Amino acid sequence: MRRLRISIHSHNVERSEDFTIEALDIATALTVAEINVAEGDAEIWDGGHCLARLSKHGEGQAVFWRVN
Repeated sequence: MRRLRISIHSHNVERSEDFTIEALDIATALTVAEINVAEGDAEIWDGGHCLARLSKHGEGQAVFWRVN
């Protein structure tokens, strides 16, 4: 079974926290990104094809994702 990869890229200048996690489907990949991105971006990959580039914006209860 092919898995998606979620690449997490931190915008924290003091500490680089880039890492990759695998997920079974797009819904799980989006959930993983939501949980693991405090400040920064995420990319969802299927093999060598980038499905989406996401960036998290806002603060507190007004957080939203921008799909690039």
